[in-house]
Amino acid sequence: MLIVASSMEQELIGLRRELLDIEDATGVRPEVEFRVLGVGPDRAGAALAQLLTERRTNLQGVLLVGVAGGIDPSLETGDLLLADRYALQNGATMGAGRAITPDDGMFKLAEQAALDLSVPLFNGGALTVDHLVAEIREREDLRQQYQATSVNMEDYRAAEAAQNAGVPFLSVRVVLDTANQRLPGYLPGLAKSPYKVVTNVLLMPWRIPTMLRLKKQLQLCQAVLTNFGLSYMRATGVIGNGSG
Repeated sequence: MLIVASSMEQELIGLRRELLDIEDATGVRPEVEFRVLGVGPDRAGAALAQLLTERRTNLQGVLLVGVAGGIDPSLETGDLLLADRYALQNGATMGAGRAITPDDGMFKLAEQAALDLSVPLFNGGALTVDHLVAEIREREDLRQQYQATSVNMEDYRAAEAAQNAGVPFLSVRVVLDTANQRLPGYLPGLAKSPYKVVTNVLLMPWRIPTMLRLKKQLQLCQAVLTNFGLSYMRATGVIGNGSG
């Protein structure tokens, strides 16, 4: 069984749909379990730890997929990230022996999956933070301090939970916002409530261009995550090469 996890449902929706189509077409249910862990390091880490306590046998590994913020100026929206180490802000650093590294076998399969798609794959360090990194200056400060290329809010604690359970772990992400893109401070609150999104648009319509840009960026990321997820599952044999 392969566990495919994310922090938000939006990051899994494409893969869920594709696997349902495969199951309908073949009559075979792929050995995949989807799980939404929630946003934030502590929440995601605790959710995965609990899940792995319940699923100790017949686990192929945990594949965490999702979006990330770019802090390396060379990264663009839609770029596929395969971090070779996970660090924690104000905790583990990128130094040897302190950051957590992904499972080597899963890492190589992910490289093959990207090669099969003929898409570029970017490595480097992924830094786990506990807040939305919205300002351009903060992105640059984090890049210099931690020698990371991207930020997210789950990788380190999720990798730690998998490591403690003795389960192979890999995170694959797609760049949503870039190093030179300032995010609006109201974004975290909107993400928690569709009602707030509607209210925000009605009362402050000048925010529409920013929200539309982010929506287009997210749609691109969803497509990349879905295509990669399918390619990875083919590389691992979870689904057949003729599926999809």
